[in-house]
Formats: sequence, structure tokens, C-alpha cells
Amino acid sequence: MNNPDKRILVAEDEENLREMLVMVLEDEGYQIDSATNGKEAWDLINKNKYELLATDLYMPEMNGIELIRKCQENHPYIKTLLLSGGGKNLEAEHKKRIVKFEDETIEIDTFMKKPYNLSELLSVVEELLNN
Repeated sequence: MNNPDKRILVAEDEENLREMLVMVLEDEGYQIDSATNGKEAWDLINKNKYELLATDLYMPEMNGIELIRKCQENHPYIKTLLLSGGGKNLEAEHKKRIVKFEDETIEIDTFMKKPYNLSELLSVVEELLNN
């Protein structure tokens, strides 16, 4: 698949997972940038045009919910994919749009629970970018 006009930002603080996501998405032909934390991702979002933000929830400096909220307020055209293994402060169902984190409820494009199947991830990314 060739998707050279589709640019994705991967925000993930776990190095191995971030590198794997970048490699898999690049293999599908997407243009990929990556960030190690929410603040770095926010800086990239303000410098580049992305079609999709794929972000972890628990990251240093700015968590995924804060990052998504800022995106929705300032760059509403960016699709949002939240990736997380869960945690006691998170209520979310796999492949659903409503996420409750701490005392906040937010609507995103899709939530995927870690660990996820890579072919399912690619299918979700393709669906988000083509809708």
C-alpha cells in the first residue's frame, strides 16, 4: 500500500514500541514522525500538518488525553487514536470513541487497548485516514 500523502505522528514514550509502530506504518507507505512525550508531540503538531495522531496515554510532560484535547481545540482536522494498556484511572473499550480518564470524559476517533494486533491497528489507521 502506498500512502505518501498521509502523515502520521506517533507519540509513545516506550522506545521499542515507538520504533516498531514507526517501522510498521512506514512499511505501509505512510510518512511518520515520532515523539517521546506529549510536549515533543505538541511541538511537532504545531510545526507540521498531520492527518493522524497515534498517542500513548501515559507519557511524561503531557499525557495523551491532554495532547488530544489540545489537538481538538487547535487542530480539529487531525484524527486521534489513543493507545493504552489501561490503568485504574482509565475507562475505555477497545475500538470505541468515548474515553474516561480520571475525572474527564473525552471523545476521540478510536481507542485501542494494548497489546493490540498489528493487522487490526493497520486496518484502524487506514479506516481513520480514509473517512
